Amino acid sequence: MAKVIAVCTSGERREPKTARQRAVFVEGKGIQEDSHFGLVERQVSLLRLEDIRAAEAGFDFPPGSLAENLVIEGLPEGLSPGQVLAVGPSVRLRVVERGKKPGEPHTYDYRGWCLLPTKGYFLSVERGGPVSPGDRVTVEDGDLG
Repeated sequence: MAKVIAVCTSGERREPKTARQRAVFVEGKGIQEDSHFGLVERQVSLLRLEDIRAAEAGFDFPPGSLAENLVIEGLPEGLSPGQVLAVGPSVRLRVVERGKKPGEPHTYDYRGWCLLPTKGYFLSVERGGPVSPGDRVTVEDGDLG
């Protein structure tokens, strides 16, 4: 079973995100109080815990330090655009893209490391609600029913 390890936000772009006990996701907008709130498509960023651990940087990455909104453990490796993640009791997030396009700049790194351009996922909020660490995550077929 996949689960939320951390949910993180930042008040300003180009700042590290900090872990929160609870965040509210808003349909079509993103996460309340996050610097990316209101963006059209890339409303939420996600890293799999397994990809963070595989980085072998020689130090730990605090939640949010890689500019990710969500750290999730137990997701399959190859999520595809269009797939939907059911998070907690009500939130539905649609995968928009994996990583960034070649040559597209990434403006933030942690101690020289950035994983979002190659390992991260960008999501849109299809159905809002609260998310907290420990919430269950399942991959749906893309139909919000």
